[in-house]
Amino acid sequence: MAKTCSWCHKETRLPKVFAAESPLLEWMEEKINTYCESEGIDREEIWGENSDWNGIELSESFEIELLTYDELTVTVSRRHICRDCLLEDDKIYKKYYLDGVFNKDNLDSDFELN
Repeated sequence: MAKTCSWCHKETRLPKVFAAESPLLEWMEEKINTYCESEGIDREEIWGENSDWNGIELSESFEIELLTYDELTVTVSRRHICRDCLLEDDKIYKKYYLDGVFNKDNLDSDFELN
């Protein structure tokens, strides 16, 4: 029985892993960055575990987008994810989280699939 990637729906031979409902989305990460630049705020003020929206004026639609994206990227269960999707997700994670403001401890993430 063929397994299907939960993110892109291609066939995969990889076993189930713990993964989010959605991969990180580059367009959404860029939308967050663009909003922060236009409002003159740091990314960590709007996105991350210490963010606080009380002092930020978000449009209702953008707030809904952020809440939905957060839910999709933090809700984890066992699912099949193909190699290409795992590698792309890792690349985006490194770009926006390990190389960005959230890597205060200089964490290194070596991700390898054989």
